[in-house]
Amino acid sequence: MRNEPYTDIAPFYDSLLRHVDYQEWYEYIVSLMKRYIERPNYILELGCGTGRFGSKFSNDGYAVFGIDKSLDMLRVAKNRAFFNFRILCADMTNFHVAKKIDFIFSVHDTINYLLADADIRKMLCCARDAMHAASVFMFDVTTEHNIYKNFDGKTAKYQIQDSSVEWSNSYDPARKMVSSRITIERREKISVEEHVQRIYSVDEIKRLLSESGFSLLGIFGDYTFLPPGDDTVMINFVARRS
Repeated sequence: MRNEPYTDIAPFYDSLLRHVDYQEWYEYIVSLMKRYIERPNYILELGCGTGRFGSKFSNDGYAVFGIDKSLDMLRVAKNRAFFNFRILCADMTNFHVAKKIDFIFSVHDTINYLLADADIRKMLCCARDAMHAASVFMFDVTTEHNIYKNFDGKTAKYQIQDSSVEWSNSYDPARKMVSSRITIERREKISVEEHVQRIYSVDEIKRLLSESGFSLLGIFGDYTFLPPGDDTVMINFVARRS
C-alpha cells in the first residue's frame, strides 16, 4: 500500500530521529530569535511534525502555534500540545493565523518539500501576512553536499519494536530532486511512502525572498552564526518584511 508522506511513518518518526539533540537545536533557535527580537511573545512553526519544538517553547512560557498538513504527525504532536502550545492541520502554502506572529520558523528541511518557485512564493506570502513590521522568519534548506554525502544511493534499515523500516534515497542532479522511498513492514503488512524534495541554491532563495517582499537579515550554516561553506549540511535564512 502506498501512502502520502508522513502517514505510516509518523508513529516511528521520533524513534528514527532519536540521535538528534533537540534541546541543543532548540537553544540555538531561541538564541537566534532573541538576537533579532527584543520581547517575542507569539511563535509559529511551519511543519511542526510531532511537536518537539512547540512543547519546548511552551514549557518556557511562549505562546506557540504549530501547523502541519500531516494529520498522522499531528496525532503524535497532540500528546505534547499542552499549556501554550496549539496545533493546526494546514498546508504551509495556504494558511492564515488570527494573530500577528513575532517569530516564525521552519526547520529540518521542511522548505525543501516545496518543489516549485510558485510554492515557495505562496508560503512566503502566507508567512508575510502573519508578520508585523518587526517580526522575523527563520527557515533552513538542506544542501546538495548533504544529499551527496549522506543520502544519494544510500539505504538505511531500522528495527523498531515489532516493525522494520527501510529508507532508501536517490538524487537527480539535473532536476535537483531528491527521492526517498520509505518501506514499513509490520505484522506482515507492508506500506510505502515516497518523499520528494528539491535542492535550492542560496541565490534562488535570496531571489524568492526579495520577490516576495522580504529583506534578508542573515545567512548561517549548520545552526551556527557563521556563514555557510562548501561542507555545510543545512543553510539557515533569517528575514524580515521589507
